[in-house]
Amino acid sequence: MSAGTSTVGLFLDNEFRRPSDHDQLPVLDPADGSEVGRVIRATPDDAKAAMESAGAAQPAWEALGGAARARILRRTAEILRSEAEELARLVTREMGKVLFESRGETAGAIENLEYYADYGRTLSGEDVALLPRGQSLRLQWVPRGVVVGITPWNFPAATVTRKIAPALIGGNTMVVKPASTTPLTTLRIADAFRRAGLPKGVLNVVTGSGAQLGAALVQHPLCSTVTMTGSTKTGTEMMRLAAPGIVKCLLELGGKAPLIVCADADLDWAVRAAVWARFWNAGQACIANERTYVDRSIAPRFLERLTALTRQLTVGRGLDPGVDVGPLYAPQAAADIAARVDEGVRDGGQLLLGGTRPKDGPLARGAFYPPTILTGVEDSNPLVREEIFGPVLPVLSFSDVEEVIARSNRSPYGLSSYVFTRDLATAERMQRELRFGETYVNRVGPESPQGFHTGFRTSGLGGEGSRHGVTDYLQLKSNYVDWQEPHSADYFLPYPR
Repeated sequence: MSAGTSTVGLFLDNEFRRPSDHDQLPVLDPADGSEVGRVIRATPDDAKAAMESAGAAQPAWEALGGAARARILRRTAEILRSEAEELARLVTREMGKVLFESRGETAGAIENLEYYADYGRTLSGEDVALLPRGQSLRLQWVPRGVVVGITPWNFPAATVTRKIAPALIGGNTMVVKPASTTPLTTLRIADAFRRAGLPKGVLNVVTGSGAQLGAALVQHPLCSTVTMTGSTKTGTEMMRLAAPGIVKCLLELGGKAPLIVCADADLDWAVRAAVWARFWNAGQACIANERTYVDRSIAPRFLERLTALTRQLTVGRGLDPGVDVGPLYAPQAAADIAARVDEGVRDGGQLLLGGTRPKDGPLARGAFYPPTILTGVEDSNPLVREEIFGPVLPVLSFSDVEEVIARSNRSPYGLSSYVFTRDLATAERMQRELRFGETYVNRVGPESPQGFHTGFRTSGLGGEGSRHGVTDYLQLKSNYVDWQEPHSADYFLPYPR
């Protein structure tokens, strides 16, 4: 069965299983509430079966070797590339983002598979040098075993392959639990792996709520590692579940990225970057521009251009031509954003643009919230302090570099940051002193697979991308050998008299 049509069941042992006694979950288009498809609401017993299937498949998958595993990743990428437009449209329908962005995300998802496939031949351990004659010490990377992947709704294609690819290339097997609002994309990707020749049990997918399945997956005896992208609150709960089994946690959590515009910046470029980094994906990105700091001397000109450019953005259904900003992923998200903006205004914020949900017309039926800009906010305002995850941008001013670095770093989050300046010394200082996992200078994201996407403070543990994102799914083992005979040692019992 092809994922994304009618009802799609659990993906277990390379089959879509649809037990008749399972409840079904509708997948809804956030643009108008129409049904995209249905999936099975998995039970804890289903999660157990998926984990046991992955555990049984792991030794043979490890034994294949990295080169053979890489070939399957590349074949999967080829299949997805041949179906890229269909996959992109599915992403838009179940998540809401505009089709232009879905096409870019789909391309990124395919790139992840190709990038990590290269590690099938290039990752190496090391032999320790300068040991006594007849002895050797080898450091060897080995798989961790069964990995549980908890994936988010905001990037249902790219985030999924960014977890699956490094885990599988390292010889692990995996059980993925996609977000309950966007499971069809993950199931479609899993089906591509099946058609590429992935052995049974290497990748299983269970659909349903994290509250119902999380403990069954993470606390299963076979779970060695959990990789999750989501909120800091959810990450804290994941660590609690993982603690009894000492399960390794790889967590990409919340963000509150500052975008800093210095007085010498290319102003038009900085404005365009600020607009894209905030309103891309309707503001639903962990690396989004969540708070913009502008040098006081250029703040009036920046705000004028920022507002003018934002007014040009077209809000609408993601599949409609000419749309720049789609709906939020769910109606409740739009309602929550509206409530938070109202709170921010009560706390001193002044609306320059937006701030009101559509009350009539076709957009009133969907999860829409307009691009919104506020000024007059202090760092203590909830809109500046807390992650918004929607198309709302507070703009603040600053007087000097030292001040804005300190204000940026006070956030409990530390995922991404942006700096716009022509001064090399300022750029270098910002890169060194901004305590965020990544800093972009005179550019914005998304991040590259060659980089290490990681967070400081409450933004996460571990990371994704680069060789470090592969070794996070591996265990480093030390192998000691004494080759010389007769064997001897001067510290064995009984000790020398």
